[in-house]
Amino acid sequence: MKKIIFFTFLFSILLILLTFLNYKIEVIETKIIDAEIVNKKLEKDLVFFKSEWEYINSPENISYLSKKYLHHKPAELIELLHFIKLLSNEGQVYE
Repeated sequence: MKKIIFFTFLFSILLILLTFLNYKIEVIETKIIDAEIVNKKLEKDLVFFKSEWEYINSPENISYLSKKYLHHKPAELIELLHFIKLLSNEGQVYE
């Protein structure tokens, strides 16, 4: 009779421990699923931002923005005579 009570008690303790272990496993699985959902969202955001970056850095867009905001003029090389005038007049050239 003592053996039956002992094994019943041991079996009950093991079932309680397994129930707690199962609960912990479910909590961890839920955290893993949440992390996977966040990871997929971040991957979609990364793809979107890469496409936006490709558009922003396209040569056509850079050319358009530089013409619109920077007002650059085409660069020209200085001629030798102008360079000599610059040296001789200490930077003052009148044309």
